[in-house]
Amino acid sequence: MQRVASVLLLLSLFTAGNLKFCAPVAAEVSIIINNTDAAKVGFNDPTAVTPVGGNPGKTLGAQRLNILRFAADLWGSVLDSAVSIVVQSTFAALPCDATSAVLGAAGPIRAFANFPATSGPVHSQIWYPSVLANKFAGVDLTPGPPDPGLLQPPYADDMVAFFNGALDGNPNCLPGNWYYGYDNNPPSGDIALLNVVMHEFAHGLGLSAFINPTTGEAPLGLPDIYSTYTLDTTTGKHWHEMSSGERRASAGNSGHVVWSGPAVIKAAPTVLAQQPEVAIVTPKALAATVNATPTAFGPGLTAKGITAPLIVADDRSGTRSDACTPLKNRVEGRIVLITRGTCPVTWKVAHAEAAGASAILLVNATSDLPTRQDDSDPPVTIPTLTISDTVGVTLSIALKHPPVVVTLRANPRRLLGADTQGRVYLYTPRTAEPGSAISHWDPRVTPNLLMEPVLNADLDAGSDTDLTYFQLQDIGWKAPESSDSSSQKEPPTVEK
Repeated sequence: MQRVASVLLLLSLFTAGNLKFCAPVAAEVSIIINNTDAAKVGFNDPTAVTPVGGNPGKTLGAQRLNILRFAADLWGSVLDSAVSIVVQSTFAALPCDATSAVLGAAGPIRAFANFPATSGPVHSQIWYPSVLANKFAGVDLTPGPPDPGLLQPPYADDMVAFFNGALDGNPNCLPGNWYYGYDNNPPSGDIALLNVVMHEFAHGLGLSAFINPTTGEAPLGLPDIYSTYTLDTTTGKHWHEMSSGERRASAGNSGHVVWSGPAVIKAAPTVLAQQPEVAIVTPKALAATVNATPTAFGPGLTAKGITAPLIVADDRSGTRSDACTPLKNRVEGRIVLITRGTCPVTWKVAHAEAAGASAILLVNATSDLPTRQDDSDPPVTIPTLTISDTVGVTLSIALKHPPVVVTLRANPRRLLGADTQGRVYLYTPRTAEPGSAISHWDPRVTPNLLMEPVLNADLDAGSDTDLTYFQLQDIGWKAPESSDSSSQKEPPTVEK
């Protein structure tokens, strides 16, 4: 008989640089917050504040704690377990400076393998976070009252979550403050705490690889349930099938490590954008199809797309093709190629659209920031894509043999951030990042997803958890009304 094994775990980090009214719903799983902060600090900060964004708290500490309880109710409403979940948490200071910060860190406190299960399927010789092990066992495997302090024995709590208390009112820790509204609608520059809490709780619920990506070593030599869906497409092996050396190599195999879970694969086409393409139609001798990237503004493309002559922008000033000033050449009804420059992208787009362009191709460059529109910018009504330097060179060569006609279209068979089989890429930085590598989506996914390693300001986790809920389904969480593995309840949704 295999012996029940348990292990204490490390945390998964969520780091970030700069960066509807919701009402909690009845929970299917009770998620309890164990506040481990000392008196008058963190969750107990007595500073008087005004209720904001539906959060009724009248002190800073109360508003912070309310956000955690709100997130607990959101996740609890779509999880199925007869055993309550206890999250110990603190709002102590975490590392930060003027440009970047660790916003939060969270993960399971314990994991179990070879435990007696009353439901399943449960795999032997595989670690499960305590919340999932308790669910499948039908009982609390670490019973007892909440732990007496942060990461203190007897380690009966299920998850631990840290949130950065250094942000508020600190000019040396990012330019903004935490926003404590339930509505996820922070003032410009502030950071919505709800998004971060929803992300971190998902790590504690099981979206964390226990294997160290730097060494490839698994705790006590056993892989975890998350790793059974971590597939390296180069070797054709999942992480639980690999040696430590193979996992160490896989952790940096960028663009070749995917999530193989069926729930995410099924949901991905409804969440991810289709891959935009640029097809050279004429001259036929140079016919080719190359990938492009959508911008954060402008309408999307259809499979049929837009076909028109290609022309290079010319503003007859400085770098003439950068469109940093109004265009002087005739571009009506054409697709305009704009090269890198020193002005904001929104200027370039506005100049091309004002001149009558049908669509825009931007050669991507970091000097062209910002790529997002501000409220003061005019709306963009024509498709706008960015292309790499390599693609820009391909098109420049074609333009030496005019006329050049191109088609901008969406490929319905390719998703942005997924391989050709629709499996979403995991985060595999060239330099291993313990706590971040593998346990997040690749930042190239489009649109931005909740479980990326860096916080994006356009998230609204109070009403849309994108692929997160389906990834939880893959590791064993099911919709409360059914244990059928084919069941897919909608992600957490709350009314505005």
